[in-house]
Amino acid sequence: MVANDDVLAVRAHLNAGLGDVDFEQQVVIGNKDIRDYSLGEFRGDGKIAVHTEYHKNCDSGLGLVGFFGLATLYGADNYDYNWKLYPGIGTGFRYTAIKKNKLKVGLDTAVGDGDWGIHFRIGEAF
Repeated sequence: MVANDDVLAVRAHLNAGLGDVDFEQQVVIGNKDIRDYSLGEFRGDGKIAVHTEYHKNCDSGLGLVGFFGLATLYGADNYDYNWKLYPGIGTGFRYTAIKKNKLKVGLDTAVGDGDWGIHFRIGEAF
């Protein structure tokens, strides 16, 4: 891949817990799949998530990224959280710090349901 190639990436993710799932074993909406749910509030026995990113890369090593995702839970202790759609959307900048390895650093801003954040990252979400 050349530095100025644009990238469209899509990932679907399923976590399934069956039976009596302990609190520590429950899945949480957030992190890589759906940004920005940093509080760990939305958790359950299972999660379905779809996340997409578009990267606009330039020859100078600079780039832009836009991302969007949706997730849902089941088996949450708070029944109002079950099967509700949780969106996450954001944008950011990228800089190719090491061209040989295609290592990028970036700054993103993201908004979730009742949460938002600004994130410095090394590497890509996927």
